[in-house]
Amino acid sequence: MNALLQRLDSGWSTFLVPVLVGFVVAMTAMSVNAAAPAGTVIGNQAAATYSDGSSVVRTVTSNTVVTTVQQVASLSVAANGAKTISIGGQVYYPHTLVNTGNGTDSFALTSSNTGGFSFAAAVFYADANGDGVPDNAVPITTTGQLAAGQSFRFVVAGIVPATAVAGASNTLTATATSGFAPATTGSVTDTTTITSQAVLNVTQVLDVAAGPSPSTANRTITITYTNTGNTTATNLTLTELVPAGMTYIANSARWSGSGATVLSDADATDNQGGIVFDENVSAANRVTAVIASIPPGGSGTLSYKVSVNSGLPAGANAATAATASFSYNDGAAAVPASNTNTVQYTVLAGAQVGMTGATVTTVPQGGVVNFTNTVTNAGNATDSFDLSTLGSTFPAGTTFQFFQADGVTPIVDRNGNGVPDTGPIAAGASLNIVVRAILPPGATGGPYTVTAKATSSTDATKSASALNTLGTISANTVDLTNNGAGAAAPGYGPGPEALPVTTTPVAAGGTTRITLVLANGSGVADTFALRASTDSSFATTTLPAGWSVVFHDANGAVLDNSGLINSGANKTVYADVTVPANVSAGTTQLYFRAQSATTNASDTLHNAVIIGTVRSLTISPNHTAQLTPGGTTVYVHTLYNAGNVTEADGAIGTATAATVDSSSGFTSVVYWDKNNDGVLDASDPVVTDLSQLTGGTNGANTTAGLAPGKSARLFVKVTAPAAATSGTTNITTLSIATGGIVGAMAAPGAVSVTDTSTVVVSQVTLVKTQALDAGCDGTADTAFSPVAISSGAAPGGCLRYEITATNVGPVAVTNLVVSDSTPAYTTYSATVPASATAGTVTAPAPGARGTVQTTVTTLAPGATVVLRFGVRIDP
Repeated sequence: MNALLQRLDSGWSTFLVPVLVGFVVAMTAMSVNAAAPAGTVIGNQAAATYSDGSSVVRTVTSNTVVTTVQQVASLSVAANGAKTISIGGQVYYPHTLVNTGNGTDSFALTSSNTGGFSFAAAVFYADANGDGVPDNAVPITTTGQLAAGQSFRFVVAGIVPATAVAGASNTLTATATSGFAPATTGSVTDTTTITSQAVLNVTQVLDVAAGPSPSTANRTITITYTNTGNTTATNLTLTELVPAGMTYIANSARWSGSGATVLSDADATDNQGGIVFDENVSAANRVTAVIASIPPGGSGTLSYKVSVNSGLPAGANAATAATASFSYNDGAAAVPASNTNTVQYTVLAGAQVGMTGATVTTVPQGGVVNFTNTVTNAGNATDSFDLSTLGSTFPAGTTFQFFQADGVTPIVDRNGNGVPDTGPIAAGASLNIVVRAILPPGATGGPYTVTAKATSSTDATKSASALNTLGTISANTVDLTNNGAGAAAPGYGPGPEALPVTTTPVAAGGTTRITLVLANGSGVADTFALRASTDSSFATTTLPAGWSVVFHDANGAVLDNSGLINSGANKTVYADVTVPANVSAGTTQLYFRAQSATTNASDTLHNAVIIGTVRSLTISPNHTAQLTPGGTTVYVHTLYNAGNVTEADGAIGTATAATVDSSSGFTSVVYWDKNNDGVLDASDPVVTDLSQLTGGTNGANTTAGLAPGKSARLFVKVTAPAAATSGTTNITTLSIATGGIVGAMAAPGAVSVTDTSTVVVSQVTLVKTQALDAGCDGTADTAFSPVAISSGAAPGGCLRYEITATNVGPVAVTNLVVSDSTPAYTTYSATVPASATAGTVTAPAPGARGTVQTTVTTLAPGATVVLRFGVRIDP
């Protein structure tokens, strides 16, 4: 320090003005602000689940709304100082400026002074080691660019003019002005008093300014004192509380006046050659030294060592900042205690992450697996973590997605690198995420594993992985039966059966129709190939010479597969078996197989065909549909004569058609598609007796009745009562009853089909909009819109969201849950609590993060529910 003062007094005085101010950049961020960084994109989607009219739970998602966080300027400058100084001497005041805004900024430096004597302009200098004196003679007028949270330390070294008189004082104000927002300023005030007595200038320095927690070596704090006055200073008392994040190293204190001699820690009275020293005796956890005298121009140092404790958060924390105090007698009176510069140990950020996986026992083939994983920030600073999967043993075609803990809100890329990430997680905090595996339809077996990985966004070398295990994928199944589905249907369960479950007669040279029902027992929709053979193993698809089997749907279209059948649903198809005219009477074993090309699920059904005189009518298929209150629906059925004689010829045989409705108020009427156009129109007559089937264009005889091998398309028109409530179900049964003796054969039993009508159909749409609420008063400042907000959204301000769910279907939906969550860099704002136009609303605690949702028992057709809530951008 003396050397610097000599330089100031000599050659440097030609360009140094009377007041010198120096600043130092601290190259690591201070933990002063957790504001959302400028340019951060805040965005997410809302989601809703509901049960439709078929009791199927469906999920819809909204559009994504995004907001760009605006930059705001803010700074702090500390602290005010007060010192005494000799005429013509130099005075030093240490200060620290911190960019507390949320974006990079620079700060212009200016000064002014008034009082009993005047300083000229101020000049600013760097002080890289923070020892309270300028590092060099290069003046600066700005801090340069400082990142959000970055600090800039400085000292004021003032030269007192020779015209000053003892007792006079001066007030110096140093001001920093934001380059981004010039109206934003910060300042400190230093008071200098002139004395003709002793003047002590005391500074301190830390040997290493930054490092880990705990430190790998002990750190040394050195306090330097110099008497720049005209008389001897006595009883210099130095005190310093050891910071909470540091621990004093026993017997580490040394004084320049006694060289390498160890200063006693435990005795507050022993004079060790001009110094009395103790630690933790005069005051708890405090270093105390009393130096007997310092002559004019004299100087010295006191040093001691500390260790840096473990578990400290990253940044320049109060726990690792030390400020010494000093007082003395200037030869005439006691000088009140004042502070030295503060030395700061900055804890470097250390990224660490932990992750736990999950195990799911079983899921159906082609289903979805949700693994709940926990990501823990084990580092010492807020961090976000990129999410990825690797090392998957899941079947080819499996896709993976990440969702928030609610399982419905997708995790998006928040830091702009194209990879989904957790968003910021505070040091020591944990976040649950959902790793979703969407399985391909053809996979079975297990176990399967996939590793989820979380990688630090601040240090890509730090990551953690978690194993997620699926025990088994249960195989998909299909059940092939005759004439119906379920346990009562012939052929229910795995086949082939040892004996035929259905034997169907057919006349020589004729065709018989066998009704097959395919029930998809898989977890996903599937399509099944259809085959027929006399070989139960289907090693070959073999039929007797001259035989054919053709599969049809209800409209007569030829099939070779079932078409898509939803999970848990069934479909009816028809196998038309044609035998040659010269076939011998007897029974032929016939097997039908349904097999999935994607999952290989299959079932074989054992039937038989008996050749002889046959009376057989079939009608198909069973239907399900929805209709609105007071509305109608039309079901199409095919009536087929699988026998070898005409039924209902009006002379020998008879056949009637009748319907019965299960629910009160429903009505049904049977029509014949006489013009064979597939559409119920005015030319299609009502029929109650099959003898009315004459003169049509659909292949019926020109005479009354239904000839062998011929079919008739019948319409059943069902009308619901206007007062029918949503969810009401009606079953219409159409029965065809034959009578009379034909070809010496009695009439077979009646055949029937059922049409199930449900008064329900639904669809929900979801739209999300947003608006600024800069003052966080709970009232939107602008109109709500789905358009991105690119200006005006500043840290500490708020956003308002509206999520509108609309039932665009004609009937009500049930158990509607509209969900959204607080985006990254925001918390729930309860100035105006979350609300909805309907339902029960739940939300996080004020100032917390989490899911906001409303649960609506029923949403009527055409009705909407609007969920509203606000979030506050992290300040």
